[in-house]
Amino acid sequence: MKKILIADDSFFQRKILTDIVSDMGYEFDAVGSGEALLEKVNDSYDCIFLDLLMDGMSGIDVLKALKERENKVPVVVITADIQKARKDECFENGATAFMNKVVSKDELIEILNGVFNQPK
Repeated sequence: MKKILIADDSFFQRKILTDIVSDMGYEFDAVGSGEALLEKVNDSYDCIFLDLLMDGMSGIDVLKALKERENKVPVVVITADIQKARKDECFENGATAFMNKVVSKDELIEILNGVFNQPK
């Protein structure tokens, strides 16, 4: 069974994401900060959902730290920030996919299907 790690400082957003991935039959862990994600992440996860704008470490900071660790787990950035430059920066730092908030179940399913059907 696929396992997803979710990092978002908004309880509401974490709840939306965890409800959707749970309904889809995936296992998950959810954390409220970039620091907590970095403490928890390992190769047992099949995908990471990462909020871009968080207190403490930003999503960009987390992406850079994951890149330094040579992270192989696909990272889906989720944000309300829709600037092209920000999106490009995410991809340059290792993001696999990019979703805008508010997350819809259909979009999340499409993204996960793409992530899980890519060769590692």
